[in-house]
Amino acid sequence: MTETPADPAPQPAGAGEGDAVGAGGAAADGEGAAGAAESDAGAAGLDLTPRRREDRRGRRPPTARRVISLLVVAAAVGGITFALVRLVTDASLFFLNTDEAVERRDELSGQRFRMQGTPVAHSVTETRVDFEQAVAFSVSFEGVSADVVHVGSPPDLFTPGVPVVLEGRWIEGVPPDLDTFACGVNDGYYFASDHMLVKHDNEYRDTYPDRLDAAGAGGAAEGC
Repeated sequence: MTETPADPAPQPAGAGEGDAVGAGGAAADGEGAAGAAESDAGAAGLDLTPRRREDRRGRRPPTARRVISLLVVAAAVGGITFALVRLVTDASLFFLNTDEAVERRDELSGQRFRMQGTPVAHSVTETRVDFEQAVAFSVSFEGVSADVVHVGSPPDLFTPGVPVVLEGRWIEGVPPDLDTFACGVNDGYYFASDHMLVKHDNEYRDTYPDRLDAAGAGGAAEGC
């Protein structure tokens, strides 16, 4: 004979409701405590607002872009400074034709100046100075000639018979790796040049427009 399970014992009335009320009361107490804490913090002047990530990014060290910008600005300032120094230096240089430069050679010893003359035919010789490419030649003006060593590659328009303006100074002695100047004066002096303008060059025409006629008239030289 099968026995029927006994029914569970009845719980006292109000027991479940009491537990629910107790839990709700505890939650309410927790919320009240949190609210009280926030009120206390507000009263104390504390900012509990979460900080954003962009605030931290704002305090990062300079980025590569900023560094590049600073380098560009520095380069621009350096270029302007160099141009101004060059302008002042150029303005202070003497400009002499070859005959004048030879006549005042003792006076100009060691000084940098500009000299105008016409390269003499058959006088151009390639050489080297301190392992740099150079060209040796003679220039003439009003029948007076001078030997020249120009360091660096001459302009494409450089050719005998076409007047040039050279920047440099007088040097006493003979240049390295060159015993004599072909078709030159060979008087123990030469003009050491590091900058050259050719008459047909636009820079020459713009810089020395009043000397073009003199260069053509006084610089003719037949060579040797």
